[in-house]
Amino acid sequence: MERKLVLRVVLLFAVCLTRSLASGTDGKTSLHSNKTLPRSTSTNERLTVYRNEYAELGTTVTLNCTNTKIAWRDMFFVIWKIHLQDKECMIAVAKNDSDYDTCQDGKKLNRTSEGTYHLIIPNFSVQDEGNYTCDISYQSGGSVENIKVSAFARPDLSGWLESEHGHTVAVCEAKGKSAASIHWETPWNSSSPIIQASKTQDKLFTVISRLHLPRHASHTNLTCSATANDSKHTKTRFSSFTFRDTHVKWPTILVGVCATCSIVALLTGFYIMRKNVIALSVFRKICCKPDISASNEEKPQQPYDPEELQPYASYVQRVNSIYNSSAELFNA
Repeated sequence: MERKLVLRVVLLFAVCLTRSLASGTDGKTSLHSNKTLPRSTSTNERLTVYRNEYAELGTTVTLNCTNTKIAWRDMFFVIWKIHLQDKECMIAVAKNDSDYDTCQDGKKLNRTSEGTYHLIIPNFSVQDEGNYTCDISYQSGGSVENIKVSAFARPDLSGWLESEHGHTVAVCEAKGKSAASIHWETPWNSSSPIIQASKTQDKLFTVISRLHLPRHASHTNLTCSATANDSKHTKTRFSSFTFRDTHVKWPTILVGVCATCSIVALLTGFYIMRKNVIALSVFRKICCKPDISASNEEKPQQPYDPEELQPYASYVQRVNSIYNSSAELFNA
C-alpha cells in the first residue's frame, strides 16, 4: 500500500515538472521561439474592444493600446499586429525578452514611466491606413483592441482673380485626398459657379470653381470655403484674392523678347560689317603695296647728267656764251 502511494506521488511530481518546463522557466515569456506569439497566463477573461480613429496626413500619430495604466513590473507582453494594404507586420515587447519588429518602417512602440503603451507612426501617409490590433497581457488580466485607422487631409485651398472678356472671374482651387465641396460666400446674389474636378496619379483630387463677379462688384468681401468629403468633413476658407491675369503678361513678355532679339541682331550685323571693312582695308594694303614697290623696281634708271646736279651753273654758262656771241657780232 505504501509503495503504491509513493509511486503516485512520484508520478504526480513528474507531470508537474513536465508542464513547468513546457510553459517556460521562472515565468519567462519568449517572442522568438518557433516564431509563435505568447499567450496570456492569466485566467481572467480578456476584453476585446473595437474602435475607429482618424489620422491627418503628414502628422505623427500616437495610438494608445489601453486606457488602463499598467506598471512594467506587472507586464507580460504588448503586441501590435498591423494589417496594411500592401503588407502585414508585428511590433512587440516582453518583460523578459528583447524587442521584436518586422515592420522596419519607422513605427515604434513607446512605453512611459506612468504605465502607458503607445504605437508611434511618424509622417502618416495613405500607405499607413489599415487595421491595428493591440494584444496586451499583464498579471491581473489582459485586453485586445482592434483599431481601424483612416487617413484624412484638410483641403489645400488657393484662389485668384482673372479677367475674361471684360468681366472679373474669381477662381478657387481645392486639392486633397477626397473631392472637396466648394462654397462661395458673397454679399450679392451670385450665379451658379462652374465646377471642374480631376484626379492625379497620386490619388489626389483637384476641384476648381469659377465664379463670375457682377460688374463694379468688389472682391474684398469675397470668400470661398472647401469641405472635405470624408468622415472628418474638415473645412478650409480662403479670402485673399488677387489678380493673376496671364492674358496681359504674355504679350508684354513676347514684346520684350522680340525687342531684345532685334537689338542683338542689329548689333551683330554692325559687328560683322565692321569686321568686313577692316578685313578689306587690310587686304588693300597687302595687295597694293607689292604693286607700288614693283613699279618702282621696274622703272628704268636714268643716265647720269652732270647738268641735273648743277643746273644753275650750267644756265649761267650758257647765258654768258650767248651774250659774248652777240657782242662780237655788233663789234664787227
